[in-house]
Formats: sequence, structure tokens, C-alpha cells
Amino acid sequence: MKQRLYLLTLTVVFLITGTSLAKNDANYDDEFQEAIEWAWKGNFSPFVEGSLGKSMIKHLSFDGVMPENTLTEIKLGYSQVQKYERTVWEMDERFVFGSYSSDKKMANIDIAPGDFNALVRRFGFGNRLGYGYRLGPVTLMPYNQNGLVWTDIRTTRPVDMSEKDNSILDRYEGVYRFGMHAEGGIKLQLFESFSVVGSYEVAVIYPRHIFWEWLGSYIIMSAGVGAVSVFAEDILDSSPVLGPVFYFLLKNGISYAFYQGVKEKMNWPFTSETPITSENMKLGISFSF
Repeated sequence: MKQRLYLLTLTVVFLITGTSLAKNDANYDDEFQEAIEWAWKGNFSPFVEGSLGKSMIKHLSFDGVMPENTLTEIKLGYSQVQKYERTVWEMDERFVFGSYSSDKKMANIDIAPGDFNALVRRFGFGNRLGYGYRLGPVTLMPYNQNGLVWTDIRTTRPVDMSEKDNSILDRYEGVYRFGMHAEGGIKLQLFESFSVVGSYEVAVIYPRHIFWEWLGSYIIMSAGVGAVSVFAEDILDSSPVLGPVFYFLLKNGISYAFYQGVKEKMNWPFTSETPITSENMKLGISFSF
């Protein structure tokens, strides 16, 4: 036991010392940025984004009324906006995020006897891709976003909740559950480092993760999104004026169509359980550096 404690102490001292030395190195930031650019093959800059919104939790087989929550979210990541061709600009953002939602913050929501309270915590990562237009310092960028998310749901239930609804909620509480999310939105860059973001997100939360069925479903979704992406980029090459709009509509259209399948069968098109889903409307601000 003493030997393990000694080794742990040495490890912590080494990590602290190494971090301090790295911070004192004048070239550390440049080397880190070069590593990011090499790994992601681009010129990426850090960004921070905060959002507020409304989250609607749903389950197709739930008999009661699920709550509508206020949502607070933060994203930390790297962004690249560069000229694609002619008048079209391309955005690529990669990030981690965390969010918190609770109906206790919504003064205009009245809880009926058959309703219940829910507190939801999430974290995950995602990727935004979009094409848009730039006029001086202003950039209008419609985008499509996809990623993975882990969700923790904690509920306070009424005593008269049905056994069926209790059984559904019991499948989720007490642990972070794996899921996927997709989002469509518009990012309006008003100044060089300041943007406003409006979006609509859909997410599916799996009560359990059956890997092979999930993988098959994910491959089908990825193939569909990939085919639509190729078609949408061909439109971009042919029509810089209309291309970004059609890219936005086609990519988000296929994402939402897939969501319609998985909200009934979590591993659509394979026979599987109905999951809890959430649909979130958000408005945020973003700072890039």
C-alpha cells in the first residue's frame, strides 16, 4: 500500500512539474496550435459558446405529460471558417459540450397532478459543418450538426403515476445513458470574434446500448448523410448562390428523417425499444479567439 502511495505521489509531482514547465515554454501555445492544425488538417481557432433555450422531453409510449425544461448549455471547441469558392464560405467546428435543464426554472409551467419534475444533465461532443455567405465582417452560416451525447435524467414523480410510466423512467435513472443528437441552425457572425447562434436540436437517449444493432443503424444513417452531402456539394459547385441553402435543407432534412425513425425504434430500421427523446430550441452567443 505504501509503495502504491509513493508511486502515485511521484506521478502527481511529475505531471504538475511537466505542466509548469510547459506553461513556461514560450513556444508551447504555438506547438499546441500546430498539433491541432496537423491533426485536423486546417487552421482552427478556439471558441466558446453559451446557449439558453427550451427542452421538450418525449416518449411515444408515455401516458403522462412530460415536462418542458429550461436549458443551459456551453460548448468549448475549435472552429475554422474559410473561403470555399467564389462567394461561398465553409465552416467546420469540433467541440465538447455540457448542458443542464430543469423545469423548476420555468415560472410559466404549471405542474398538473399527472405530471412530474425532471432534472437533466448532458455532456458529449459534436461536429458542425455548413456553407454560407460573407459580406464584409458579417457571415451568415446555416449549418448541420451531429454528435454523441451521454444523458443523466433524475425525476420527482407523482404518487399517482402509472406502473407503465414508472417502468419507462426506471430504465433511465441513476446512470448516464448513451445517445446521439443532431442539430440544424444558423450562425450569424456580426464581428470578427462575436456571433449569434439560433438552432433546433433533436436527441435520442438509449435505455441500453446494444452495440451491433446500434452500429448497423449508425452505418445506415451515415451512408444516407454521406450520399446527401456529396449531392449537396455538387449543387454548391454548380450554384454558389443557392448551394448553401440546399446544403442546409438536405443535410438537416435527412437528419430529421432519421430521427423520426429512431424516436419510435431506437436502432431503426431494426426492431428495438422506443427511447426517450428530447427536442431543444436554443439561442446563444459565441466568442472565437
